[in-house]
Amino acid sequence: MKENEAFSAMYRAYDRRVYYTALRFLGSREDAADITQEVFTRAWKNYKNLDPERPVFPWLFRITRNLCINKVKRKSNSEMGLEFPELTPAKAAVEEEILKSESRSEIKAAVLALPEKYRDIIILKHYDECSYDEMAEILGIPRGTVMSRLFNARKMLKEKLMTGGKHEL
Repeated sequence: MKENEAFSAMYRAYDRRVYYTALRFLGSREDAADITQEVFTRAWKNYKNLDPERPVFPWLFRITRNLCINKVKRKSNSEMGLEFPELTPAKAAVEEEILKSESRSEIKAAVLALPEKYRDIIILKHYDECSYDEMAEILGIPRGTVMSRLFNARKMLKEKLMTGGKHEL
């Protein structure tokens, strides 16, 4: 029974994070829900192999990312995109909300335009709020490479946004 309780606690702790990660990769709430269910089905099947000394989210992220990549490959000629949750104050003025919405759209497009290794690092750092060590574990690269790649990704993102002419990062 302890294993069931531990898995339930892991699910409660990470289900929303896995869902939003899948949502950013797929852009579809329905697909993200399906992937989330599949991630935890696979996690349950492999739960006995989980090293209790290692962080859980990198393991779940790799499962999520692989399932999302497989889903994208299976989809034929459909546009896929990242969806970013709305993080705006409830009492903001309408004009401000419109500007923020336009900015989010521009940022989303710029992130999507990045090469995959840079897109992944931006998503992990700024949307999944991973630490450098978590990113290194998830991506299977040294911490120094994470830092370098993040620097380059931010630089590329800034350039993309600046060529859009409206925003500075």
